[in-house]
Amino acid sequence: MGACSTPSAPPPVVGPATAPVIRAITVPTSRVEAATDVTITATVEDAETPLTQLVYQWSASAGTITGTGATAIWRMPAGITAGVNVSITLTVVDTYDAVVNNQVVKQQFVVAVTSASFRVHDSAAEMKELARKFLIDLFGNSSVPVEACLVDFTELGRCAEGKRLERVDITRHREEYVIISARIERQSTRFFGPDEGEVRSISRFTDRYIPTGFVGDFCGDFVLTTVYAQGRWWLCESTLDRSYTPTCANSSGMSRIWGSRGY
Repeated sequence: MGACSTPSAPPPVVGPATAPVIRAITVPTSRVEAATDVTITATVEDAETPLTQLVYQWSASAGTITGTGATAIWRMPAGITAGVNVSITLTVVDTYDAVVNNQVVKQQFVVAVTSASFRVHDSAAEMKELARKFLIDLFGNSSVPVEACLVDFTELGRCAEGKRLERVDITRHREEYVIISARIERQSTRFFGPDEGEVRSISRFTDRYIPTGFVGDFCGDFVLTTVYAQGRWWLCESTLDRSYTPTCANSSGMSRIWGSRGY
């Protein structure tokens, strides 16, 4: 009789496995303000694995996002001075059993999808920075050409007239004064609906009056109106609020008039 052989063990059997599918990531469709919690949701499907057993890994191109499931919370810290486009990426990991060399091993499906981008602003900070840049870096530097001072003024709608008048004012001011130093002492913002606002900047200038050589200080409440268009905030027009007289130490030139609109 021949030798008896031990029957081989049947190969292990595991269930079918297919990768999860991320159908959609829902993000804001209008602009978002910084320092605001935003809920992000994903629609995920998996033919075999319960959704609660999947691993969800969230990431964002800017800001912070936290979440361990199909819903996450995104937030941008306050203080950004320009608009940012943000996109969200979700990576879903599905661990499953597979047979390799007649052994059951763990393998993974890794699926990632990136959302459409959405726009984020810290509108108050952005408006203050626009005002600071104009009053200090541009208008406040007499070597900057007039047209370069107007880089953040828009000509859209009614703002075209504001930009034209600003050009006239700065041109006249450049002919009569040389600004020696400029600084902003404090700022405040106010909004008139979602797409319009104003920045008030208590600003102090030391300058030389060209005809006489007189050097003095001027301090005033400069009001810059703003509009939101084309994905950013713009300056619209600038005036000097003469109803408010701030206190500025050693302000020797308070009585001077800088043109009909304050410049």
